[in-house]
Amino acid sequence: MNPIKNPFYNPLIPEEGVISLVKEWSEREKKGDRNARQDAVFKIEKYLMKTADRSYTLQSDVRDNSSETMHTRHGAFYEANEKFVNPSGIENKEKIAILDICSGLGINASAALENLLYSESDVKLEMIEIDMVEISWETLAASLIIPSPSESHLLVKKAIENYLIKQGMLQFPKEEKEIPDHVNIRVYCKDAREMVTEIPKTRRYDAVFLDPFSPAKSPELYSYEFLSEISSLLKADGVILTYTSAAPVRYAIMDMGLEVGEGPEIGRSGGTIASYDLNKIPHDLSENDERMIALSDAGIPYRDPELNLSAEKIIENRQVERITIRGVTKMASTVKTPVKLVTDLDDERQKRRVLKHLKKFGIDDLNSLKSRFLVCPQFSNCICNCGHGRPSTSRARIKEMEKRLEIITNGNFKNDRLNNH
Repeated sequence: MNPIKNPFYNPLIPEEGVISLVKEWSEREKKGDRNARQDAVFKIEKYLMKTADRSYTLQSDVRDNSSETMHTRHGAFYEANEKFVNPSGIENKEKIAILDICSGLGINASAALENLLYSESDVKLEMIEIDMVEISWETLAASLIIPSPSESHLLVKKAIENYLIKQGMLQFPKEEKEIPDHVNIRVYCKDAREMVTEIPKTRRYDAVFLDPFSPAKSPELYSYEFLSEISSLLKADGVILTYTSAAPVRYAIMDMGLEVGEGPEIGRSGGTIASYDLNKIPHDLSENDERMIALSDAGIPYRDPELNLSAEKIIENRQVERITIRGVTKMASTVKTPVKLVTDLDDERQKRRVLKHLKKFGIDDLNSLKSRFLVCPQFSNCICNCGHGRPSTSRARIKEMEKRLEIITNGNFKNDRLNNH
């Protein structure tokens, strides 16, 4: 197997009990025990978490005194379809390529295959290529001993089994489902940051499923530099899909030139969809999110210049950067100051706190000319006498508001020159 080269990198993986039983199964099978896998099937039952659609997921290991499930309780297979497959627009193409980052139990890949292989289409499907990237071979192996949520998951299991046998982690093939000739599932067990730099530049993807744990747990897979790498692998109409709506992730993707919009909501949680093709963006970001990304320190991205920092170091560096620029070039996100611009606040205590932050930028009132100048790009009709219309996309509005804040912080705001802005 490919070892993790960075000794300081401790990726988040399923809980310890799952990892231990998979390793035990592997060792037994390598010694010739043909019953080891079936024993593992029984043992993993106590770790399985049934979701609302009757598919199963696992709990992550503990980090910072908390853990996360690998999929939403609303349904692992349901989530894969709603947040990744359906909004990807990959149907009705002759050739389709998908990059599945943090493949985990193979649920996202199997949902894509289910949609492509077993749904009616006006276009004859010639080839499906899926590159599955997962840092933990134990997680991949766990997919072989959980109940499959769909017929297509058996194809993913077969690809994973073939890979693990080839790598010497398993010995006996058990999966009977054969992968069709026009389906090519490549499995990679390594740090996704390393993997994306090794992908041939001639390979381009219709969709990237970006499905790590949350940015707070796995910031290394949401860094500006990592997102830059995967955005360079997109086709002209390709999409990046992720379940997170975190401001630093959206800012980074947008800053690379991609249009960004709201992904489908599951429960109260919405995701993010990004593409160079505006037609792939069904919904703009909310006005509040646009303001927070453009004007506050919440939008400061995670940074990993050499793609080798630990999660802890990435989080620490971002926090230092936020503190450094807060009240200098970006507004504080603590009281959501940008959201309060051009509003009437009845809560006097909150109003005092907001104005305290705004005074650092020479803004003395929520409805002052400077306040209106900053958020004018979100209004259909000009509210600050700049004479400009409303930019048509979330990205364009965010960039314009960011530019206007820079004008103010640089001391270049002139009341009598607004019409020339």
